[in-house]
Amino acid sequence: MVEALSMGINMVGRDINPQIAIGARTNIAHFGFTSEVTLGDIADITEHYDVAIVDMPYNLYSSITPEEQFAILVNARRIADRVVIVAIEPMDEMITEAGFTIIDRCEAKKGLFSRHLMLCQ
Repeated sequence: MVEALSMGINMVGRDINPQIAIGARTNIAHFGFTSEVTLGDIADITEHYDVAIVDMPYNLYSSITPEEQFAILVNARRIADRVVIVAIEPMDEMITEAGFTIIDRCEAKKGLFSRHLMLCQ
């Protein structure tokens, strides 16, 4: 969110994890920006957006089942025309099943940690 706000992009955030939402608000304020970061499930969003960025839960901080991942993707499809999906592994089959087409992708590496970024519409 900080990166988008620094470029003048109108950005709002939402997370189901209270610690993540608090951390996001703290980071945004630290860099002198203001933006809404709400606590809640993507399934409860009623607004529609041009683009959504979905950072899939992973590792020790948030466990998630494949069914829960799929529900996130289906709701992302419902609320946005384009979605950037960030995940620890490719999710091509699930992304396609949720109604998206992957139009671009890359893998970002930092040491032994890597993230897959997929631009979908």
